[in-house]
Amino acid sequence: MTKVSRRRFLATAALASATLPAIAQSAHAEEADIFYARGDWDAASFQKLLRARKTVKQLFDATAPDGENLALHVHNALTGLERGFGIPKNKILIVAALRAGANILNFDDYAWKKYQLGSLFHVTDPATGKPAERNIYLASKNAPDGKYASDDPNDRHSIDWDWSLQGMQRRGVQLLSCHVATEGAAREAVKRLKLQASPEMVARDLLAHMLPGVISVPSMVSAIPMLEIQGHFAYIRL
Repeated sequence: MTKVSRRRFLATAALASATLPAIAQSAHAEEADIFYARGDWDAASFQKLLRARKTVKQLFDATAPDGENLALHVHNALTGLERGFGIPKNKILIVAALRAGANILNFDDYAWKKYQLGSLFHVTDPATGKPAERNIYLASKNAPDGKYASDDPNDRHSIDWDWSLQGMQRRGVQLLSCHVATEGAAREAVKRLKLQASPEMVARDLLAHMLPGVISVPSMVSAIPMLEIQGHFAYIRL
């Protein structure tokens, strides 16, 4: 992972076109001075999102680490489009852009426990009543094995009522991770936990423990306009 100064990033980086440096200037103060360089992230997968030919492409912009609220809105959109408007599921593409605190939803139980993400971001585990040491939004309760008891959207045992990240991914939802938020969480973990590791080392460890299928982008506030302008995604802020 290459460290790139804000000045160099704005001058030379391009996510998908030469317009990105101008877009990136809109990034607000929560961003750090370290970004992905062009060759350090999976730009090809992001390009596929931009080029995907779908009837409906929808983008959910989430900042709070509340996976249940995210799942509620995503499933409402998917079920409404499929069942209400009759759009085939293979013609729908939904992206969940997880930035700021919501970015921790992208990491596995190892990362949550090692770096105390529940404590850092005020997420309580309902099973213990204490700061979560696991990603409480990850595992499916409706279908741990991926098999749902019903395909009726009105049945609470169907995938339409599965408020887990696994449930969303099973319906084809693409999760995006903000690298700037990952760097920020790493710095905060080093500071709060008094770690000997550098923020860069912690960030690398976090990236190694992202959930399967997640795409990490340089900064979400630059990826979102690319999805809107070039990918023609409809934007919804949660």
